[in-house]
Amino acid sequence: MHASHLLVALSAVGMATAAVRRTCRHDRANPGRGWYYIVEGDDLNHIAADFDTTAAFIGKLNGITNLDFIPAWTTIIVPC
Repeated sequence: MHASHLLVALSAVGMATAAVRRTCRHDRANPGRGWYYIVEGDDLNHIAADFDTTAAFIGKLNGITNLDFIPAWTTIIVPC
């Protein structure tokens, strides 16, 4: 009985720490596109995954040539 309580408790902790997907601000003039504000610690691969695309596509969309470096506190265009 104690093992089942432990399993339930561990499951609840896992759900509480689940990652939250990034969201965008929709661009009314360009349906399917929007803006995302980059914060410290973001990387293009994780941003792309949250918007169901690739880092290469977001890089091309924004003229980003070094996909391994994106400056924090800037806004990029994303599909959303």
